[in-house]
Amino acid sequence: MKLGVKMFFYVTIFFSAAFLSCGTALISYFYDTTIEKEIKSTGQLYQYNKFVMQAALITQNDQWISDVTDGISSMDYIVSDLNGTVALFAPDGTMLYSGFPDDTDFSRFTDSFTRNKNSANYQFMKIKSRMYLLIYGSVKQKDTGVYLITGVDIQKLLMQLEQIIHKFGYIYAAALSVGILLILGLSALLTRPIKQLTTASQRIADGNYSERVTEYGNDEVGQLAENFNQMACAIEKKIEELSESARQKEDFAANLAHELKTPLTSVIGYADRIYKKDLPRELQKQAAWQIWNEGMRLEALSEKLMDLTVLNHKKFELQELDALQMLQELADDVDYLMKEKNVILQYTAQASYVRAEYDLFKTLFLNLIDNAVKAGASQICVTGTVEKKCIYDTGKCDKNPSKYAVHFKDNGCGIPTNEIKKITEAFYMIDKSRSRKLHGAGLGLSLAQKIAEIHGSSLIIESDGKSGTKVTVYLDIS
Repeated sequence: MKLGVKMFFYVTIFFSAAFLSCGTALISYFYDTTIEKEIKSTGQLYQYNKFVMQAALITQNDQWISDVTDGISSMDYIVSDLNGTVALFAPDGTMLYSGFPDDTDFSRFTDSFTRNKNSANYQFMKIKSRMYLLIYGSVKQKDTGVYLITGVDIQKLLMQLEQIIHKFGYIYAAALSVGILLILGLSALLTRPIKQLTTASQRIADGNYSERVTEYGNDEVGQLAENFNQMACAIEKKIEELSESARQKEDFAANLAHELKTPLTSVIGYADRIYKKDLPRELQKQAAWQIWNEGMRLEALSEKLMDLTVLNHKKFELQELDALQMLQELADDVDYLMKEKNVILQYTAQASYVRAEYDLFKTLFLNLIDNAVKAGASQICVTGTVEKKCIYDTGKCDKNPSKYAVHFKDNGCGIPTNEIKKITEAFYMIDKSRSRKLHGAGLGLSLAQKIAEIHGSSLIIESDGKSGTKVTVYLDIS
């Protein structure tokens, strides 16, 4: 059974029972209160009539009751002073007078007269389709006495009670009808967000990860909708990350196979040529050089792959290092290579202490310098300064404490703006022919990006594709 149907039935049954119970209690209270008032009022009439009968017994002789029974005397002059509807009986149960209808059966009272001689009692009795409240008891004076019944017609009271019950039935039916409509509306209103959540969750389960629900206010349902949307966003983001990761792995495997196939094909081809043919010395040297060149590419590729594998599976502990001394040592290490390639390397560094892993940062440094050289740079400038971390795309600077920024700027061929976001992907190369010629495999910037992430940063690359490239990495200041 659905939640809305359960809510409807349970709430309807509860309020129906509650309203019916309250109405029944009120009607019962009205009936009991009214009957008590009638009993009290009839009791007062009975006491008055009893007083009149006692006065009559005092003034009459002892034979008065017998004379009335024998028809010698009459009780009309006494009955005229009584109030209400009365009946009088002799001690032996003989009726002396009755103001009730002729066929009224008082046999039930004759036994009560003998059992309750000294107390007044009341009973309800239906006479001629009308309900009477009767109070009866004995009236004694010395050795004589009579039994007195005083009655009041309460049929109107019962009819009023019946009318009240009928009106309550109408009110109950109307209230229940309105209540059912309200409960239907309320259950629909309360379950609509849940239905939307159910539908949205089903669509997400079917693969539509962009599904969202409408948020209703700040109550629990609104918070549930908000949390659901946040969960859906997290799921969508995670699915995108997984999809992107799967795509990158597929691209990685495809590119790796391609990068291995090209040099291996060349090595096999030239080796087969040397083995099967008698080549002149010059052609042998040329074939051997080609084998050496492709072997160098394979060696560089294996080293980069090994470095990436180590970075993905090893935890590194950052240490406090002197930034000025570290950059100076790294610049000195590549000075001979720069002179060999006719590249001018300049560096300036602001004194500070940073948190870094020396060997990893050296690998990042060498890869960025090597990448600049392969881009045809004749001048490379390395700058280390303390500054706020800024994002190149938005121009916004971080509100966190200052970082130590290391800038690598060259005057090479640059990177097209539409290629910047892809340049750190494994095996991605803008100019594949130039990269292969220089023993590149498209892993240098991917490796540098991974090292930057280990240092809590990333490579911030700026270039217009014409006037060189600027790469920035931020280190924490210790």
